[in-house]
Amino acid sequence: MIYDISIIIMLALFLLSFVVFIRWILKKIFGFNIHNLSCIRVAFISLLSGVLIVGLGYQLRTSAQKRIDEQNESKVALESKKKTKAKSESKAASESKKRAKAKSESKVELESKKRARAKSESKVELESKKRARAKSDSKAALESKKRARAKSESKAASESKKRARAKSESKAASESKKRARAKSKSEVSSAKKKQKQHSDTYQNIETIFNMHTIKYLSNRRIFKKGSAVALRDFKVIDFGADKMKQYHVLIAPKNASKTYFLLVFGDNIYKGRITYSSKITVLGSLNGKSRVNDSQINSGIAQRYLGKRDILVLIDRIQVKN
Repeated sequence: MIYDISIIIMLALFLLSFVVFIRWILKKIFGFNIHNLSCIRVAFISLLSGVLIVGLGYQLRTSAQKRIDEQNESKVALESKKKTKAKSESKAASESKKRAKAKSESKVELESKKRARAKSESKVELESKKRARAKSDSKAALESKKRARAKSESKAASESKKRARAKSESKAASESKKRARAKSKSEVSSAKKKQKQHSDTYQNIETIFNMHTIKYLSNRRIFKKGSAVALRDFKVIDFGADKMKQYHVLIAPKNASKTYFLLVFGDNIYKGRITYSSKITVLGSLNGKSRVNDSQINSGIAQRYLGKRDILVLIDRIQVKN
């Protein structure tokens, strides 16, 4: 429709200009002037002529051109519809985006508010926990202090009790020691008296035998006179100990260092220490003559005494002075 109107207007303008041009030619060349033909009439005639021409042309168009025009018009309509639809869809999409953005922003804001609230609540809870913990710690510290004080007081009391008990026990022990000491002194004195009485029954060997010639006497004479004799302060010549833990000791009198007496005894007779500077007193009986053999040498007596004459002694009691 718009196409047809534009064609009519163009044809009318063309006819108007054509009529004016023809009028100018007639007037200038032929001198023929048309007095009744005004501009309004010329324009009206041109317009009518254009309408008639367009109408004739429109009637003369083919059906194919009509279809083309209709298709073009439908295409234009579709394009306009699509544009309006796209515009409305873009508007709707922008609106939905705005709504989604606003929704997400509101969600984010709510989340931030929740987090801030949770953070503040957690801070408050932590503060309350710290206060409660500090309070419990202070209570525990007070309780521990009280317990420590009570424990120290109980320890002090127990220490004082122990000291008092130890003092009383030390007093009792000192009293018992004094009594035991007095008793031991009395026992020692009585034992010394008994020993003196008993030792008085043993005769000094140096008053019975000659210490230089006793080793040459017969065993019969030694047995006869050598019972219950006392060997007083004899010096140690050499000594040793065998596997049976028995001492083998060679002794000699002061005035006859080449006359040897052999003592063999165990822990039941003497448990103390013997050295080369020891002085030995023996109460016992003579058991005949002998010689230093391998058993004495193996026990520890020096090799130079092997085969030397000696006199055996049966020991009743022994005393060693170091």
